[in-house]
Amino acid sequence: MSNVYRIPQNIRERFKVTALKPDDLSRLRTLGLEHFDYLKFVSKINFPIYFRVDFELLEFITPENFSHELLDRIIAARARDYDNLDICVKTTDYPKFQILVQAVRNKKIESLLERDPLLDRKTLEIFSNLSGASEMIVRGGITSLVAQQARNAASQLIDNLLDSHVAIGTLSRMVMADSTLYDHSASVAMLSGIIARNLMGLSRDDAERCARGGLYHDVGKTCIPNDILNKPGKFSPEEFEVMKTHTTLGYQELLDAMASGAPIEPEVAMVSLEHHEKFMGGGYPLGKLGRREDRKDGISLYARVVTIADVYSALLMKRVYKEAYDQDQTLEIMRKTAPNDYDPSIWSRFEKSVSKSQAHYKELESRPIPNASDKGRIFIKDGNGLRPMHNLKKSS
Repeated sequence: MSNVYRIPQNIRERFKVTALKPDDLSRLRTLGLEHFDYLKFVSKINFPIYFRVDFELLEFITPENFSHELLDRIIAARARDYDNLDICVKTTDYPKFQILVQAVRNKKIESLLERDPLLDRKTLEIFSNLSGASEMIVRGGITSLVAQQARNAASQLIDNLLDSHVAIGTLSRMVMADSTLYDHSASVAMLSGIIARNLMGLSRDDAERCARGGLYHDVGKTCIPNDILNKPGKFSPEEFEVMKTHTTLGYQELLDAMASGAPIEPEVAMVSLEHHEKFMGGGYPLGKLGRREDRKDGISLYARVVTIADVYSALLMKRVYKEAYDQDQTLEIMRKTAPNDYDPSIWSRFEKSVSKSQAHYKELESRPIPNASDKGRIFIKDGNGLRPMHNLKKSS
């Protein structure tokens, strides 16, 4: 049964409503609810935000009436998953919106680094860039421009790869500290690139394509109804069948984009189809098993990497149907299903890297962190940890 929104008369009297022609739709850009967490951190905007209801445009938030109360009303309306309602800005205003979101993201990263000095700045900067590409994929559709931005973001990741345990630890700590910064597809892309390049020793090109497979892996979820996608409880058998179609729908969207000239390789697109397959069989949508290198019905290499990154990232996240798990809990859950679900040659490397990351950060946390009163002092590190040696004094 369809869920249709009708603009109430009192809203028509309070806000400006304009009739739209079919050609007008190309001049609007749909926004996702995840963006509104960022808007709550600003006190003003320099562009209007609209409700599009069928072929009517309701100017709901303007620079003059901007308030967090109106933002909450947008969130409440969109959460009801109306079939005929979108939240939009004009296409010409979308760059302003992107600048605002990026500015808030940068402030949140700086705040996060102040609260947790053990986080790695470079990891967060690369993650932010991947997150921008992820948002374009979800909200802009797969065009040649979007595909090129995804390629650029993945290339930056591979060209600036950090120590695996530092990057994995920073991602894990970030989601626990500020879940609004966390972007699942960006996380999967970063983890996939790290696994491919650092842990498996794949070529730069293979690692870059694997990271892009991570960025694209869930693109089909844009076709899944929100009431299923965000359901707080367990899926019914019928709902789970709908959810599983995100693999085939995403793959088809990428194939269509490739046919239109988007720079996406077939093996990258294949990740969206195969990332829920299981190494020993029993996954979906095709029930593949083993390695593509060994058998015709095997799972492609990039998908076997992304599968591990996907599960690890998903377990770290807080979702409507579950709490977030820390690294210890996440690793323990994955160990239980690893013999059936994951390529053992990839899983063993990843498990060791996560364990190394845990040990690295536990060791860092055991050290005393210098504070403002320690300015001008030299610290030495040895088997007894980190301790001050003496004060630096200016010569008289």
